[in-house]
Amino acid sequence: MASLFKRPIRIHGHLVPARRWTGRAVLYALLYIGLPITALMLILDGIGWLVATQLLDMECYGVGCLF
Repeated sequence: MASLFKRPIRIHGHLVPARRWTGRAVLYALLYIGLPITALMLILDGIGWLVATQLLDMECYGVGCLF
């Protein structure tokens, strides 16, 4: 898989350029991969905060409690 981006190849004598990341590909990856993962982590963090502060009566939540 790593060799897919290394060098151009020839198909029927024509030189086909190597793959490269484009701006549209980066935006696509951020929109359809990064944003859903970030939203899921935000929801899970909110649930954890609610459990810690409401159900367990903790005064603080997260890494700040360690210091």
